[in-house]
Amino acid sequence: MARRALTSLLLLALTASSLVAAQEQDAVALTAKTRGILIDSIASALNRRYVFPDVAARMETDLRARVAGGEFNAVSDPSLFAQMLTKDLQSVSHDKHLRVRPRESDPMLGRAGGLGAHSGIFGRTERMAGDVAYVEILSFGAPPEEVREETSRIMSAAADAKALIVDLRANGGGSPFTVALVSSYLFGAEPVHLNSLYFRPANRTDDFFTDPNVGGRKFGPDKPIYVLTSSRTFSGAEEFAYNLQTRKRATIVGETTGGGANPGGGVPLPYGLTVFVPTGRAINPITKTNWEGVGVKPDVPVEANAALDVAHRLARQVR
Repeated sequence: MARRALTSLLLLALTASSLVAAQEQDAVALTAKTRGILIDSIASALNRRYVFPDVAARMETDLRARVAGGEFNAVSDPSLFAQMLTKDLQSVSHDKHLRVRPRESDPMLGRAGGLGAHSGIFGRTERMAGDVAYVEILSFGAPPEEVREETSRIMSAAADAKALIVDLRANGGGSPFTVALVSSYLFGAEPVHLNSLYFRPANRTDDFFTDPNVGGRKFGPDKPIYVLTSSRTFSGAEEFAYNLQTRKRATIVGETTGGGANPGGGVPLPYGLTVFVPTGRAINPITKTNWEGVGVKPDVPVEANAALDVAHRLARQVR
C-alpha cells in the first residue's frame, strides 16, 4: 500500500510536468508578470501540499510582502530568482528540503519520473585490519528492486566480520524503502519498526520495517556497527543513522548531519523552474520526533575526515 501511494505521488509530479511544458521558454527573461505567475504557482503548491499548512501560509505572506516591497523588481534571470526564492522560503520554514531550482538541475524531479537513478548505491568496500568490514553507501536514491542483488552481495560479504563500519559521509539521501532494505541486514529474525512517514496530501502515515527474509547473509543484531557522518549527510541517510542510533544498534561517529527530515517531491513551475515541496514528516517510533532542523548528533563527535580512523580504532578495541 505504501509503495503504491508513493508511486501515485510520483505520477502526479510527472503529470504536472506535462501541464506546464507548454509554458517553458529557453533562457526566458522574467518580467513583473512572469515573476507574479511564479509566485502564484509556488504559493498554490505550498498551500496544497506542504506538510505544515500554517507554515505554508506564512511563506506565502512573506513572499507577497517581498513582492510588494519591490525586492524582486530587478531580477530577470530565472536561476537567480530561484536562488532568492529558496533563501526566502527557507528563512521562514527553516526546511532545507524546500527549494526552487531550474528544472534541468533538479535531481529530485528527475527521480520522480524514474530518470537519473544510478545503477547502484554502494561505493568502496573492503575488509580492514582487525576483521572490520567497511561499506561506503553513496546514496539511497535507487529503488530497492534495482539494488536488491547488489545489496545482498555487498552485505553478505560483510556478514562474518567482527565489526562493521558504514560510511554515509557523502550520502545525500534517497528512498525510505532502500534505507529499510539495507537496514534489514543489521537486525535479527523479527521485523523491526524503523520509521514512519506522515504525508499531508493523503493524510496517511506509512510505517517502515526491516525484512527478516532478505536474501543472502545478514550481519545480524549483535555485533558492533559504526556509522560515519558528515555535515553533508542528509535526508534518507540521516534516517538510516537516526534509526540505528535510537535503536542503540550503532555508534555514530563524525559530524552533526544536515537536518532534513521532511520527504516530498518536485512540482514543476512555469518558465523552466521547479519547487521541491516537502509533503511529509518523519516520526521515529522511539523518540516520536525526528532530526529536522537539528541533524543527527554523533555519539563520537569528530571531524568528518578523521571519522574513519576513529571508528576503525574503536572497532578494533571491541573484544
